[in-house]
Amino acid sequence: MKLLDLALRGFGGVLAVFLGVASAVLEAVYTPYRIGGWPAVWLVPTALLVSLFLGWFARTATGLAWGWWLAAVPWFLVMIFAVGGTQEGDQIAATWLGLLVLATGGIGFVGPAAYRAGKRTTAPPPRTAAPQLTPHQS
Repeated sequence: MKLLDLALRGFGGVLAVFLGVASAVLEAVYTPYRIGGWPAVWLVPTALLVSLFLGWFARTATGLAWGWWLAAVPWFLVMIFAVGGTQEGDQIAATWLGLLVLATGGIGFVGPAAYRAGKRTTAPPPRTAAPQLTPHQS
């Protein structure tokens, strides 16, 4: 049973990496699209929601507090390369919208982790139980 649990956690980690790459590629590819002349601003909330979901999924699937890194690192790498461009001058997401998608997606990954870290370090110390008084037997 322990081997099955370990295999499922490993598969969840691999799936989190794959989903992180896939979501970043899709977000970068759709950034330059226009619908009726309007930029695809729907990518901004989509990037936030997808990164929040991926962070939660990676932590839950692996059972590790740092599991969100498995989805965040590949996502960030793809998005940095998409925004930065190539040597030939191709830039997939080098617009204000691409930078906004990068920022909101990053906040979706880092924000909850920072919140959890802040809760751990600023939480008041646990209260000790008050001593119980026992009736004096004479």
